[in-house]
Amino acid sequence: MATARLRKTFKYPTDTDSENEGPEAMDEEEQNHLIQTMQQENATRNAQYSTLLLTISLLSTLPYIRTLFTPHTTLLSLLSITSLLSTAYLIHILPPHITGLQYLDNLNRNTSSTSAPRSLASRKSALLQAGVGGGPVEKYLPLLNCGLCVVLVGLGGVVGRKLEGSGSGRGLWWGFEWLPAGVWGVTVLAKWVMGGVDPEGELGSLRYELKGA
Repeated sequence: MATARLRKTFKYPTDTDSENEGPEAMDEEEQNHLIQTMQQENATRNAQYSTLLLTISLLSTLPYIRTLFTPHTTLLSLLSITSLLSTAYLIHILPPHITGLQYLDNLNRNTSSTSAPRSLASRKSALLQAGVGGGPVEKYLPLLNCGLCVVLVGLGGVVGRKLEGSGSGRGLWWGFEWLPAGVWGVTVLAKWVMGGVDPEGELGSLRYELKGA
């Protein structure tokens, strides 16, 4: 008995066929590798930004060395250097994504709290953001630095107007009283932005959603 053969007509692939074929799904190992790669890239980028911020805060102390030995600007110069060194110290001891200001850190922590369970390193960072394990320096120095910046802006304006009224000239270079506050503000903003980027939390939540599907 002859065996009937079914032949399938050969057809070249068309654009329509390519569009109908979706992207291949990534398995769990590939997902983990992608997340780890993005985490490493994010950590490297944060370290570079932290180094840049640290350099800026230290270099900003140089203009105050000249005015440190001028009688009417000695106190302001000393306070400005103290504020800038405090900023540099906080950049050095705190993780790149933590500002040290509880309200801002809580904003980032609450945003990432809806994500999937994260690694041990991420949980340690979350505990540090919540204030667990931080010493009094990490807890109070950011607030003290904020207050010091406000004092510098106020005193700098008073001293500047006093020097102008006495006829001895401005006496303070432009931005004298604003520089520490500006450096601290840029530092806090940069750290807050870095804290809002969490590749593991963002991609990990998608991974857990796919597992539950």
